[in-house]
Amino acid sequence: MKELVNAYLEWLRKGLSMKEISDGWHEVVTPFLNHKNDMIEVYLKRAEDNQIIISDGGNTLNELTLSGIDIERSGKRMMELNVILRSFGISRSENNELIVKSNQANFPEKKHNFIQAILSVDDLYVLSKPKVESFFIEDVTTFFELNEVVFVRDTTFIGKSGFSHKFDFTIPKIKQRKEIAIKAISSPRKDRIESVMWMIEDTKLIRTETEGLLIINDVNEISDEIQKALSEYEIPYFGWSKRESNLYRLKNVA
Repeated sequence: MKELVNAYLEWLRKGLSMKEISDGWHEVVTPFLNHKNDMIEVYLKRAEDNQIIISDGGNTLNELTLSGIDIERSGKRMMELNVILRSFGISRSENNELIVKSNQANFPEKKHNFIQAILSVDDLYVLSKPKVESFFIEDVTTFFELNEVVFVRDTTFIGKSGFSHKFDFTIPKIKQRKEIAIKAISSPRKDRIESVMWMIEDTKLIRTETEGLLIINDVNEISDEIQKALSEYEIPYFGWSKRESNLYRLKNVA
């Protein structure tokens, strides 16, 4: 699976572009897309203490507001936002700007995690759709608890690349089965799926007794392109509508 990891990193390198804009700030355009299919941008500036400021310029939360999602008026959304920001060590300013600082040595990982945080926050958009009544992560958690699936929330593993990868759930290893690192995908867009595929394979290169699993919200049909990619690289997954028939994969039994 090294070719998948290398292909992803090459796609990422080719998709990044940077230009200086003003007052020491540099704009970095990434190949990742938000819910409006616009490329996600981050902003960099070296502070007086020589640390590097990484910011989203306020775009992430402001775009959600423009799409009809008022974070301030929803207790659930605000709670989930705070969980995301805490888990990635990111601050939120009074004008809704997401910010983190890094030093020279840990900048690549900090920027990587910052983009993953933006993607997680942007996924709050799915709550504006009438068919989605609650957070997908919350639904998965409830399903696990009701069916006595043993799991740990929000685990982080270091991959072969040196980047850290946060998984939504981890099911411990037992004699008959490897440890399972799970990502719950509420919005199965192509760039998100490719990113998670890389996370899984990068992790498996180090943690050989860990296998990945995607649980995908299929309220809208999973595209043939995504299913083909997952099948080609042998990434295990199932749609949320088929959770009952896949429960055996999650239980601590042979």
